[in-house]
Amino acid sequence: MEDFAIKITRPNLNRYANSWWNYDVECGCCGRPLKNRATGFVAVHKGTNAAGEDVFAPIPEHELPNDPVEWGTFIGPHCQRLLPKTHKVSYKKLLKNHSHTWC
Repeated sequence: MEDFAIKITRPNLNRYANSWWNYDVECGCCGRPLKNRATGFVAVHKGTNAAGEDVFAPIPEHELPNDPVEWGTFIGPHCQRLLPKTHKVSYKKLLKNHSHTWC
């Protein structure tokens, strides 16, 4: 499989809004707050290319038994819609199937 590149527009965020109080993680793509990381997704974000597009790698199947903090980036539900299924995995699925192997 190959990398997937897409242009993601960053919203103008108000960091003083109520949504920023007690949030768990930020979306690795757009920076929006996620109150609960279990409702998010995990993707391998490789950064941006010369054209200003965000580049994502396919989900490494051999890394799934490891904690996604080690190999992935949390993304929110808004940005995950832009990615194909091969380049994202839900955190709930990882918790259900692989959390017993995390140290």
